[in-house]
Formats: sequence, C-alpha cells, structure tokens
Amino acid sequence: MKTVTAIAWITALSTGFSPGQDTAKTATPTSPEMAAVAANDRAYEAAYAKADVKALLDFYTEDVSYTAEDGTVLEGRAAVEASLAASFAATTGAKLTIDLDSVRVLTPEVVVEKGSTTVVSKDGDPTSALFTAIHVKKDGKWKISELVETPAPVVTAGERLSELAWLVGDWHEADKDAGLTVKSHYQWARGGNFISRNVTVKRGDDDVLEGWQIIGWNPVDECIRSWTFDDAGGFTDGRWTRDGERWLVREVGYAADGGRTTADNTLTKAGPDKLFWESANRTLDGDPLPGISRIEINRVKGE
Repeated sequence: MKTVTAIAWITALSTGFSPGQDTAKTATPTSPEMAAVAANDRAYEAAYAKADVKALLDFYTEDVSYTAEDGTVLEGRAAVEASLAASFAATTGAKLTIDLDSVRVLTPEVVVEKGSTTVVSKDGDPTSALFTAIHVKKDGKWKISELVETPAPVVTAGERLSELAWLVGDWHEADKDAGLTVKSHYQWARGGNFISRNVTVKRGDDDVLEGWQIIGWNPVDECIRSWTFDDAGGFTDGRWTRDGERWLVREVGYAADGGRTTADNTLTKAGPDKLFWESANRTLDGDPLPGISRIEINRVKGE
C-alpha cells in the first residue's frame, strides 16, 4: 500500500450501509392477482394526479368502507367522493405514490393488498401512511371494498443508520512492505443519530496522517452521507447507494491546496469482521489518477 493509498483510504473510506436507501419499494408482480393490483395502483396514481374524482371512485365498490389514518370512517362511495372533493379543493397539484408491499390471495375473487402511500403537495411537502386494502373481483375488475390507513411510523436518523451498527469498533489494515498501518475506530455519537470515525495512518511509530469522519442521514436527499476531514486540510463529501452487499459512494472534495478531487469507491461487506474497499474514477482537478485495487480490512478482535 503506497502512501497515496493510505491517504485515499482516509479521505474516501467511510461506511454507508444504507437500509434501503432506496427506501420506497414496489413489489415485482409475481402472480396475475398482484399484476392486476399493481396496474390498478398505477392507474389510481394517474387519476389522482389529475384530481379526477369520478375516475378515482371507479376503483371502489358501492359499499366501500374507508378508514382514514386519523380514524375517520367513511361508508359508501358518496362519503368517499365528498372526502376526495374536499381534499382536492384544499390541496391542488398534489401527487400520490403507492408502494405495494404484498398481495395475499384469499379466494379467486378476494385479495388483500398491503403497502404505503406518499402524497407530495405542490410545495413539495410529503405525507406518508400505511394501508391495507381488500380487493374484490366484480365483473372481471378488481375493486376496493375496504381500505384502512394507519400513520406511517416516524423513522429517526439513528434508525436509518441501524445497519451500520456492526461496524462500531476497531478495524486494522497493514502493508508490511511499506511499513504502513491504518487503524480506524468507529463509535456512535451522543444521541445515536451519527457515527463518528477516527483514523490514523502510521509508518512504524511515526504518524503519517490522521482523519475524522461523520456519517449520517441526510433527510433532504433521503440518503446516507459522509463528511471526511484530514489533518492536512483536505475534506470530502460522500453520497452512498446500496447494491446488494456492495455500497457505492461518489466522493467529491478538495485537497488542502484547493485541488478538486473526485472518486467512485466501492465497499463490500465480506462478513461481520471483514470488508473490502476499492476506488475507481479518481481525479484531481479533472485529470485522471490511478485507481486503487481491492484492499482487505479486518476487525480488531479482543479489544
């Protein structure tokens, strides 16, 4: 591991094990019933975007029972129609997204759908809820006979970082040929909403570089972000995306002399006590830099 590798390891390696960063999900239809319900969801979203009350009512049975997330119970289409009309009159330009989690077939004519909804106002303010819908098949069409909404649980920043808990502790990586060692200590910050990291690079007993990192949830972009600083005066900002057991991070930052740096880093979880890190597409002021091949990093046990 060359010295430049150690420096890059400080400024680029964080951990962004996002719980789904991509948090909202739509189940892939795996049965005719699920495919039909998913198609209805997309059609419902389109009608909602147009504030088309008549089209929306057609998704419900005449005797539908609808329990709103505030506990209000609406019985029959007429009550649902009045509620939809009042909602659109109060909030124009809102967009609805329906995320389907599951469809359970009770009989060939009855299925239960579970999922979540997000309504984004014209001003960009989101409101989310969970729902359970009973669909019945009438004249070849699936219609909602009962709909129950419940408030979506509030997810804290700390809960967003829950998949990072395994990383808390000490990690070590060494290059005996170069005489370099890299040690990292991760811990939860007070309050449990951030993870902090201190990293030191040494050659023998001499300090080469020290760095600090804060890992947290960005509620605006709805993703894991990392902010890294080194004692030479450089810093980077990282945005994380999960791909199975791999986490991809796009780092953008500045060296101490003002040079602009970028890198695409990959962190692969190889077990509770081992991970791999590598870096590609590295640049300095737009000029390409050599990539860094895979490095194995192990947990320090017994400390």
